[in-house]
Amino acid sequence: MKTVARALSGSARAMARKPMRFTDLRTVQLRPPIVPTHRNFEVSPDHPLWAFFPDGNNSQTCYREASDLDIQSRAWTTAELRRKSFEDLHQLWYLVLKERNVLAREVRLADAINERNTHVHDQVDEKLLLTQKRIKQVLLERQTAFERVQTFTQQQQEYLEEFRQRYLDADASQIASYNEKLIRLQYAFFGIQPQLEDYNWETDINERFVDGLNYVSHIKLARYFAQNPDVEEEIGYPLKGVVEELPFLLRDPSEAVEEVRALRQSGAQVKLDKIDVLPFLRSALQAALEQEGRM
Repeated sequence: MKTVARALSGSARAMARKPMRFTDLRTVQLRPPIVPTHRNFEVSPDHPLWAFFPDGNNSQTCYREASDLDIQSRAWTTAELRRKSFEDLHQLWYLVLKERNVLAREVRLADAINERNTHVHDQVDEKLLLTQKRIKQVLLERQTAFERVQTFTQQQQEYLEEFRQRYLDADASQIASYNEKLIRLQYAFFGIQPQLEDYNWETDINERFVDGLNYVSHIKLARYFAQNPDVEEEIGYPLKGVVEELPFLLRDPSEAVEEVRALRQSGAQVKLDKIDVLPFLRSALQAALEQEGRM
């Protein structure tokens, strides 16, 4: 064992690097010293830190004098910001933030070189800060409005469900009154006009109208089924799109049920693509109005 250890130790000594020796140090050539200067470094033109300079990588100076700043500028007004989209406000926020960062760097540099004349920088920064505060105010207004709409929508759904239950539970002496209430409700909530001649075909027939048609038709059908349970087994529930729902808006529920039955027995296509729904409703309602005029 000792023999092996000696052999390894000898090999290690033999392989050890010998120290370098120069016979004449005067013959060693040294490079000239590199003077520390910014010209010795190459900075990428798209380096992120260029964002802290007013003109990016084209900036000629690291500090702008007061005369170089736009002191005639003003902050954005709240009214102007309210007309901007979310994307515009987002972009404007970061443009303002970038300019504030540039000003903050210049003020910090001025402190380092004992330059105290930075009140103009502070004035411009105050205008930018005011713009940011107003952007936040506009966004807060929109958030509050959105939350109120959500709350109203929830309350609306609760009221519609409550009215539906009262409509279904109404007895024969009450149903005429509830039908009148339904006419007022469908106009107030969904814009469904009491008379066909009151429609503006291009603006009134919209997604809101489609939602109202779905609500009105199914509430009438549910009451009809409650009074005629045998028909429910034959027709089934729910209705298949606006083609089957529209008769309940234009006619008595019993007549509408017969029309739905005839449609299904004929095998006609009643399920429309979304793009065809509004044109179908406009055409069908105009045809119904013309038919009323001939009667």
